Amino acid sequence: MGSAPEVVPSPLRGAKLGTRDNDFVIHENRDDALRLPRRGIPLHRHRTEDEAWYVLEGRLRFQLGTKEFDAGAGAGVLLPRGTAHTFWNPGPESARYLLIVGPKTEGLLEALHGPTPPDPATLRALYASFDVELLE
Repeated sequence: MGSAPEVVPSPLRGAKLGTRDNDFVIHENRDDALRLPRRGIPLHRHRTEDEAWYVLEGRLRFQLGTKEFDAGAGAGVLLPRGTAHTFWNPGPESARYLLIVGPKTEGLLEALHGPTPPDPATLRALYASFDVELLE
C-alpha cells in the first residue's frame, strides 16, 4: 500500500501536488516579470532525473546546450536526464506553467527556495548533493 491520495483544490497555482516521497511532484508556477539578465537559473544538468514543463499561458524560452527555442501556451517539453538546460520567461508578458520534477529535484527546489537563502559559495556543492551539475 502506498501513501494516501492527495488532492489540491483548484487552482493549483502557488501550491504543489506531491512530495519528495512520491516519484514526481507537479508545481504550477507563474513568472510575471521580465528576467534580466535573461536566465534566472544557471545552465545545469540533472544526472539521475528527467524534468518536464507544460506551458499554460505565455511562453518560456529554453536553452538546451547552445540551442534556444520558445515554447508557447499548450507546448510541453520533456528533458531526459543528462540534458544541459536552462529556461526563462523571455518577455514582459506573464508565463504560467506546470513543472514536473522528481524527488531529488524537488529537494533542490526546497533548499533553494527555503526560508534561508543558500550561501553562494556553496551553491555548486548544494546542486551536486541533489545529483545536479552546474555548468556555468
